[in-house]
Amino acid sequence: MTKEITNQELAQFEQNFKDTPASSAINNAIATNGLYNASRTMNSQVEMDQTFSVEIETGKVADQKQSGLCWVFAALNTMRHPLQDKFKIKGFELSQGYMMFWDKLEKSNYFLENAINTAALPTGDRKVDFLMATPQQDGGQWDMIMALVQKYGVVPKSVMPDTFSRTQSAQLNKVLNAKLRKDAIVLRDLVDQNKSDDDIQRIKNEMLSEIYKILVYSVGVPPTKFDWSYRDDDKNFHKETQITPKEFFNKYIGWDLENYISTINAPTKDKPYNEVYTVEMLGNVVGGREVRHLNLEIEDFKSLAVKQLQAGEGVWFGSDVGQSSNSKLGIMDTKLYDLSGLLATDLTLTKAERLDYIDSMMTHAMVITGVDLDDNDKPLKWKVENSWGEKVGSKGYFVMSDEWFDEFVYQLVISKKYLTDTQKEIFENGAKNPKVLAPWDPMGALA
Repeated sequence: MTKEITNQELAQFEQNFKDTPASSAINNAIATNGLYNASRTMNSQVEMDQTFSVEIETGKVADQKQSGLCWVFAALNTMRHPLQDKFKIKGFELSQGYMMFWDKLEKSNYFLENAINTAALPTGDRKVDFLMATPQQDGGQWDMIMALVQKYGVVPKSVMPDTFSRTQSAQLNKVLNAKLRKDAIVLRDLVDQNKSDDDIQRIKNEMLSEIYKILVYSVGVPPTKFDWSYRDDDKNFHKETQITPKEFFNKYIGWDLENYISTINAPTKDKPYNEVYTVEMLGNVVGGREVRHLNLEIEDFKSLAVKQLQAGEGVWFGSDVGQSSNSKLGIMDTKLYDLSGLLATDLTLTKAERLDYIDSMMTHAMVITGVDLDDNDKPLKWKVENSWGEKVGSKGYFVMSDEWFDEFVYQLVISKKYLTDTQKEIFENGAKNPKVLAPWDPMGALA
């Protein structure tokens, strides 16, 4: 049974407002400054200073500009930090455009394959609607960037520099998604006509060839071999001739990518801790690395980040950056705004409730580059390298309170060497047969 708001109830609402202490002052403060500025606290700004007991060398922050490639920027930043130190190249960047090109081509193929696989389902089916809502986009997860690096390697930014579409991706995304939806209609019709797999794949490849051309026009030609020279900080000259992107990765970064895994903290009833999960229809490279998440309790989760930082390695992480944060100040803190106090209403939700009721999910990836520990080695606050340029925070660096970490950090990338023996065993065994989450599960959100 539904019930309308009555005039009597409206009158009571109005009276309740009038009876609220300082209602006029609160009204003026919010109307003039907005909810968040009116509720911003000074204590948070004092406590969230940029000093940390553990800190790694990084350098100037990068700028993703008007694109959603934070996950790519964060991953390439974790790689360039040790590269800059080892080879003495300050200000060096890897090409985000190179990764963008291959990601969009691979995502297009991934989408078209899913369109074929779900062709028997009608439009209006939740899985079909989920696919068609966003055929491809800028966002991604750690295992997806690893799949790209394993297949295509990396290149310096000077070899494949930014284009308009790399820095402002909205137009390219709109065109690609329109084409992919049109292509999906064709492929679904072919399946409905019982065309052979060979015929369907041939037509799909023609579609991908057209997408490849659009990407070349928009992002540039990805090099297969290239020349690259640089002068190090000691003024010594170095030159590479006809090196491939994979050779460049092996020589200048040299990571065993299988050693870096995704850990998550998702305290919902449907995801018991110490188990491994994947997400249906989440990925980019067909036949490449698949998404795997090891779900850990928050204290285990954080202790791994501390270990990795103490060893001098940054930590790629995914969080809900829009929650209780201020980009100008570069602060992420649960006490930054007192909205409940200002409005005299309870706005608190648990982390599990936020996930279950779609109030929060991973929206942005960054790199943790420092932590401030107390006398018992417990974290107080964390240093964060963002990818929004130097005009935010402290020259692009943010400070995150430990309480904010607890509530809004969902994913950490950790080297296996920092896992306990038990955690390693759980991951290795669970990764072979992970529990499959629905495509729309919050742990499938793209940063």
